[in-house]
Amino acid sequence: MFHKKYRLLLIIEAIVATLLFLSCFQKEEQIYAVQGEAMAGHTVESDGRRLFSGERLALAPGVYEIRMETHIEGEQAVFVQMRQDGTDSGALRNSGAKAESGCETLRFYVYVTDNVPDAYVFCRFSDADVDVLRQLAVYRTGIGNRLLFCGSVLFFALLDFLLWFRGRILSGEIAPKRQVVFWLLLAAVLIAYSPYLTDYIIPGDDQAYHLERIGFLKDTLQQGTAFPVRVQATWLYGHGYATSLFYGDLFLYFPACLMLAGFSVMTAYKIFVFAAITAGAWIGYHCLYRCVGDEYAALLGSVMYLLAPYRLYNLYNRAAIGEFLAMTFLPLVCCGMYLLYTQDTEEYGRGKWYLVWGMSALLQSHLITTEMTAMLMAVVCAVFWRRTFRKRIFFQLLEAVGLVLLINMWFWLPLLYMMRADAYEFQSVIQNEMMHGTELAGALQLLPSKGLARVDMRHLEPIQLGVGAVFLLLVCLLRRLGGRRTGRPSRFFAAFCALTLILSTRYIPWNAMLGIPVIGYLIGSWQFPFRWLALSSVLVAFFSAFFCLELTAEEGLLPKIAVGIAVFIVPLSAIYHVNDITFHSAPVRLYNIETSGTTGVSNGEWLLAGTDVDEIRYHGPVAEEGLTWRDYEKKGTSVDIFLENTSGEARYLELPLMGYRGYGIEIEEAEKNGASAPVIARERGAHNDLRIEVPCGYRGSIHVSYQGFAIFHVAEAVSLISILAILSGEALRRRKVRNEGECPGQ
Repeated sequence: MFHKKYRLLLIIEAIVATLLFLSCFQKEEQIYAVQGEAMAGHTVESDGRRLFSGERLALAPGVYEIRMETHIEGEQAVFVQMRQDGTDSGALRNSGAKAESGCETLRFYVYVTDNVPDAYVFCRFSDADVDVLRQLAVYRTGIGNRLLFCGSVLFFALLDFLLWFRGRILSGEIAPKRQVVFWLLLAAVLIAYSPYLTDYIIPGDDQAYHLERIGFLKDTLQQGTAFPVRVQATWLYGHGYATSLFYGDLFLYFPACLMLAGFSVMTAYKIFVFAAITAGAWIGYHCLYRCVGDEYAALLGSVMYLLAPYRLYNLYNRAAIGEFLAMTFLPLVCCGMYLLYTQDTEEYGRGKWYLVWGMSALLQSHLITTEMTAMLMAVVCAVFWRRTFRKRIFFQLLEAVGLVLLINMWFWLPLLYMMRADAYEFQSVIQNEMMHGTELAGALQLLPSKGLARVDMRHLEPIQLGVGAVFLLLVCLLRRLGGRRTGRPSRFFAAFCALTLILSTRYIPWNAMLGIPVIGYLIGSWQFPFRWLALSSVLVAFFSAFFCLELTAEEGLLPKIAVGIAVFIVPLSAIYHVNDITFHSAPVRLYNIETSGTTGVSNGEWLLAGTDVDEIRYHGPVAEEGLTWRDYEKKGTSVDIFLENTSGEARYLELPLMGYRGYGIEIEEAEKNGASAPVIARERGAHNDLRIEVPCGYRGSIHVSYQGFAIFHVAEAVSLISILAILSGEALRRRKVRNEGECPGQ
């Protein structure tokens, strides 16, 4: 009977989802439009600025789009936002957007969650007359239906999972221990995510940069750029910024696609964070259980890691989403190394795959964490050199390294190629002085909070292992001093945790080592020694799992009391931490990435050397005398333009594109007059703009776009073939195992 009801539910869900999907294709409808000259009689002066409020509109729930066409020059700017009369009910959600000099079109969404009878378009003109706004229009879109479809599918998936989970519990397929693990892990996920169970996000140090990475990646995909994106086109007033070439964006395609579906940048980011926290909980538990073999010990270790102060600090205080993502996958690397060095021959090959997927995910998340992890792995290999050079271990390590390089060649090979091809601000951004090492007092602090216990006494923040971790390490040390023996896995993880904790401190003479060739360059790229706490956090979680398993196996009450104290204080400390974050942070409600502008490049590591961001503006092509152009159209990093060189020698054209190496020219149409084709000039124009050399007598249309180099496409093909080969091999292996299971007598 249950299965019949379940099938009926699936049919109903499919019908509802189909109807909602069809509604996604609703045509947009213009509900308001006004010309710039028509605004003049409806503006008022305030503090030297002209303000305009449009006629009142009754808006039903849905998603609307405001579209502007402007012709702004000089220092003029126009800010546009949808507002409502009276008290803001929260039903009208948009951050507005600002059009600046050279910006001809601007669009952004307005999210309406309830009936708003008195909405209006608000404009603020800075040093500008109202006629700079050629047209302003409001459209009702079908995106609201699209969001309803996505929400319904998510709800159906959650409902089906819970019914499936309940069915397996009733049938006895899920043991009581696993049920406890599931619900407690879910509780830990909700604790870690609780600051985002709000209608706002928490401001962090690097948050604007990462939100722009997501938003501009969405824009670039929307403009038709093929995967993988190399240059994000919207950045720097449309000139483009090659962050995708140098900083792994693979996991950011998920929130970018959510934005393509219609979600606001804030909502897409929060969904992405929840998915990352949930994935981290599962990965941490799975890896620890694979090593420890006990559900409750693995649960304690995974919860300790999930709620680690440094992990929450990266998510909320720093908003360092790359490092936070990397911490999601560190347990895979720890698990892989442990299995590789401890398991018997039959289990041995599995450890290699934990390393392969773990290191691949690290590489696509955060290069600095990848670098530190590789260094620590090299230390482990050196310390246990006798095991390392055993034939089966050594060749499995080599295979893992080779597979990581093959799978990720599409990313790392273009990165290295471009690093050698040009000079970037990265060289000057590398720290000339290592700052922000952890303090011993911070590491031993009992309760983390948003503004206490960091790196030095001038600027305190929660950079620490956590009180639960420190407590278990102290218990282990006291037992050791008392002559009680500790298991080898516990000793190993405790020792390497202590090593990384020492490396995170300010007590090591980092600045003295910066002058050492190669080593100094490597150390300088870390920027902050406290980054080693990412590795300390995962190592102490593995230590805690193994050590608690030892304590619970001993006779007597004291070991079990120690475990009980750890179980109590780990979530208690985290609850205090996230509560402090939630109630002592200024809320940020960001619905439109357009509000952030286009120049937030953080440290600007991947700008071409000598680029002054403050001098870049929107502009059209700039041609030398004797060279004329027309039919100019720019879409992302692609430009179509007609050129005619009537001078007696080659002339140059500068395009509003950052002149990264890898741009190419395609001739669309040209007169056959013997003139050679235009080429990308080696020298760049003003503000490092892309410069094109147009030969004497050339007349025709060209298409300019970022194409990369042939080696990029070779690397992409190698990665694709490698991934397909691995998946095919795994499918064949599973099929072979299944066939052997069905024919045990053969």
